[in-house]
Amino acid sequence: MSWALVLTAPPDELELLAARMFEHGALGVELQEPQQQLMPGTPPLPPGEGRCIAHFAQREPAVESARDLGRAEMPVEVAEEDWSIAWRKHHRPRRVGPRSWVQPPWEDAPAGPGEARVVINPGMAFGTGSHPSTALCLERLDELLAERPGTDVLDVGTGSGILAFLAVKLGAGRVCGIENDPVALEVARRGAALNGIPARRIEWALADLDEVPGAPYGIVIANILLNTLVELAPAVARKVAPAGRLVLSGLLTSQEAAAEAAYVAQGLVPRTRAEREGWVRVELSRG
Repeated sequence: MSWALVLTAPPDELELLAARMFEHGALGVELQEPQQQLMPGTPPLPPGEGRCIAHFAQREPAVESARDLGRAEMPVEVAEEDWSIAWRKHHRPRRVGPRSWVQPPWEDAPAGPGEARVVINPGMAFGTGSHPSTALCLERLDELLAERPGTDVLDVGTGSGILAFLAVKLGAGRVCGIENDPVALEVARRGAALNGIPARRIEWALADLDEVPGAPYGIVIANILLNTLVELAPAVARKVAPAGRLVLSGLLTSQEAAAEAAYVAQGLVPRTRAEREGWVRVELSRG
């Protein structure tokens, strides 16, 4: 038997909750975001809220986690197979771009010659590529690196590092992943090792955007929430090289215009957009 602590929170707090659960010894964390397609039988999410489900081997760490967060929720006992076995059935290899796959460690993707496979452990990382906004970014990164082989890539708000891993495996030049959360950055470093990426191949930066090494970059990707995208617009725009591309996601379709306007004000030019399950990807260029 094991224990599950189920917490609801605004979507912009879910990744922080996941990080805190891992700090308290969670064996695995599942995040459910608004508008995400949930598995059959899963209770619906409260309006505007997401859900963080953390699994613990013992009850005491789960209770302590809730107490430290000031939450009243108590863990519930679950059968081991409810999450450690059945959970794996919902994490299978999937194609995320013309030449790229994302897979869990326990099952290889049927990748063909010249195709890239990124390994993500869903139990140890937030940002597995299953969310529509991340999937949109993975897809476009693959396409852009096919059009511009060897281009430098900056991943703003790298999370699990999944975009940085794919950039390396598709032959990008310099690759940098920046984060403001040291826990997330450590998860990304472990993910790089899991993917067989040499320690210095990706520059991981726990830094202000103005201190990002090696700027500007030919491809800049920022898969983060609207308020942060708008706030960081001047700094992010400065990292886009002449003729470079900026890919923005983490946006609901209703937020597209506001995000685009913030970067047009910085001199960038709108290029393309794509939409999936209520989420949108916006692409702009420098000149």
